[in-house]
Amino acid sequence: MTKTDVISKWITQNSRVLVLGCGSGEMIKELSALNRIAGSGIDIDEQKVCEAISGGLSVIQGDINTDLEDWPKKTFDFVIAHDIVQIMNKPDVTIRQMVGLGKKVIISFPNFAYCQIRFSILFSGRMPKTKLLPYEWYDTPNIHLFTIKDFKDFCIKESIFIHSQTFTGLGKKKIPAYLKPDFFAEFAYFLISDTKENAT
Repeated sequence: MTKTDVISKWITQNSRVLVLGCGSGEMIKELSALNRIAGSGIDIDEQKVCEAISGGLSVIQGDINTDLEDWPKKTFDFVIAHDIVQIMNKPDVTIRQMVGLGKKVIISFPNFAYCQIRFSILFSGRMPKTKLLPYEWYDTPNIHLFTIKDFKDFCIKESIFIHSQTFTGLGKKKIPAYLKPDFFAEFAYFLISDTKENAT
């Protein structure tokens, strides 16, 4: 199960979608093909933005840590932050801006309570490395490490409503709820918004 498989099932046809940290626009292209979205993106990398624009995509160069407040509230039907929350300067601030900017928000992140990570720390006594997290402790871009439970607690604290959730692991397979996703899931996907009324 790929990231697009999970994310596309939550995206409604012909919706306005903003992809944060979109790079050269791969996800925008995939969702445009699957869901016929009106896709936009923002990325800090000038070269990748140029590639996206050259491919006919609506992408701007900007910093998601500071530039999201420039858009009016509820500009988009969906805002997507795939695998970037853990590298944000202030995730709490940026997530609040995201749920204000989009009617719904899709957030995905590596679960730092994944069983392989737990066992690696327990038996090696060192910062763990996995296929999703192959970095050394001194060069990792991940500055905020958190788990599925941490994110759910944050949503409760911030009165953010979780509409749906999907977990993958064990070779990118979907992890059912009875298998304790907080332990067995390597990656988590959440569909959230600032109000229960925005449920799909």
